[in-house]
Parts: sequence; structure tokens; C-alpha cells
Amino acid sequence: MAGYKTHIAGALLFCGFLYMFPFWDPLPWPGKTACVLIAVFFGLWPDVDTKSKGQLIFLTIFVVVDSILILRREFERAAYLGLLIVLPVMARHRGWTHQWLAMLLIPAGLFLIALKYSGASPHDLLPYLLAALLGYASHLVIDRF
Repeated sequence: MAGYKTHIAGALLFCGFLYMFPFWDPLPWPGKTACVLIAVFFGLWPDVDTKSKGQLIFLTIFVVVDSILILRREFERAAYLGLLIVLPVMARHRGWTHQWLAMLLIPAGLFLIALKYSGASPHDLLPYLLAALLGYASHLVIDRF
């Protein structure tokens, strides 16, 4: 089984495919940096269902974000995030988080949520969706070999 360093390297490698898309060159550096971070995030995400370095990273991020939402009195969003935190932990390792359908549905769902709350156009958010898909795909491909 590949470790978190291998999955980070794979996500960075797959992230290189973003250079092939026409939106990449005009994307400002903060956007490019965000794409790389998103790819790495999703390159580690499938292992959130097992005791791993990736799980520790995700649970720490989720606790911080959920705490911020609670402090801002955004209880509905905090509740949804809390539910999302519990779902992978309840699954068996290499269960639903390691499925190709999950690779499509999770980033697509987050894409739709981002569209709703950001007011951005789908075209503006497309690089981030592709970064998530490439990062997730890198994890699944590496775990197959």
C-alpha cells in the first residue's frame, strides 16, 4: 500500500496535466497554487477511511473549519461538515472512498456547492474541479499498482 508521500507525489504529477488545458496559462498564480493544493488534498482524501497520516491531516482541517463555522454561528454548515467528517470514518478501508464513482461525485458535489455559494461561473471554477479530479484519480491509480 502506498504511503502519503507517494500519494502527494502522484497528485503533483497528475496535476501537471492541467498545463494541457487552455485555462491554465491565464490563471493567476494564487489560482494555480490553489489548484496544486486541491490536487494534493484529493490525492490524500481516499485514505481518510483508515488510520493514516492523511486521516490525521483531514480530521485536523475539519475540526478547525468546523470550529470556525461554529464560532461564526453558521450552525447549519457546521452540521453538514460534521456529517461529512463521520461518513468516511464509518467505512471500511478501500471502501466507497476508493471507488471511481466517488472520484466523480465528491468533487462534483463540492463544485456545485462552490457554484451556489461563491456566485462564480462554472468556467471560473473548472480548473479547481479538474485539479480535484486529477488528484483523486492519482490516488486510485497508484493504489491499483
